[in-house]
Amino acid sequence: MGRRIVTPYMVESAKGLETTGSALPELRIDSFFDRVIKNIPGDIVAGWTAVLGLFSAPPGSMVGSFRSTDILWVLWALLTVITFFWTYRQTRAPGAQPAWTQIFISTFAFVVWALALGVPFNTLGFYDSRLAAALLIIYTLAVGAVQPRE
Repeated sequence: MGRRIVTPYMVESAKGLETTGSALPELRIDSFFDRVIKNIPGDIVAGWTAVLGLFSAPPGSMVGSFRSTDILWVLWALLTVITFFWTYRQTRAPGAQPAWTQIFISTFAFVVWALALGVPFNTLGFYDSRLAAALLIIYTLAVGAVQPRE
């Protein structure tokens, strides 16, 4: 099972390729739960969790000459960019256009998961862990309803 979401639109477009003589594997349309799993960048979220473990110091504490919070903000931004390109790479399919919908959903999913984990967002005055957790639940379930056209 690849990372790219298989939708009815993708199966229809693949049927047109069968006439060219290329042998295509049997495509099974992904269910709601398959789409939820494929939209969440679990590998990147796990990496972020490891980063939080490495820099689990109280907000404002120093790591070398840098504040731990500043390091976490930089690493969060870096992992957000990495999520975009990693998902792009993981969802490539020969002869198909990039899975832009899934790429953007997965990138924003990382942002939502990081927000729910708290650090470094808990240094912002408006941060509320209960709202972040509610957003995580709603977003994670809502993305399963999305069937990308590409």
